[in-house]
Amino acid sequence: MSEQLVRLLAICVLALLYLFFFRVLRAVWASVATPRNHLSWKSILTLRSDMRDNGKAASQPLALVVRSPLHAQGERHLLDDAITIGRDPGCDVVINDGYSSQAHARLYRRGDQHVLEDLGSTNGTYLNRQKVAATTVVRVGDYVQIGSTVFEVSA
Repeated sequence: MSEQLVRLLAICVLALLYLFFFRVLRAVWASVATPRNHLSWKSILTLRSDMRDNGKAASQPLALVVRSPLHAQGERHLLDDAITIGRDPGCDVVINDGYSSQAHARLYRRGDQHVLEDLGSTNGTYLNRQKVAATTVVRVGDYVQIGSTVFEVSA
């Protein structure tokens, strides 16, 4: 074999190796990255505040609707007086997510509002992409993220 042919084959093998690593990294990134909706978060928050200003929003959130992952998309979990979310089978909403804790978060009614509370989870609970540090009031249209599972508070 000529030296040029060996060099060409080495370059091809190297290109295939880079392509392989690129595909692996892309697959890992897709499974770890936060799912995105067709609207940006700012536009969702603007829509929600416009609805509140017009008085068209429902006064009480009634359900959590799963927005991602795709296999659970559309599942509705009615909000009672209090619900717990986590991997533990004893939770009211059980999510099969390696990034969530056994008892991850709690959503409960306080007066005429619903409040979200993180139960000391390792990876945290997010409300509209903001980490929940203390009990926080949720409204219709808010997005709650626990691990890689995203819920929308819906009427």
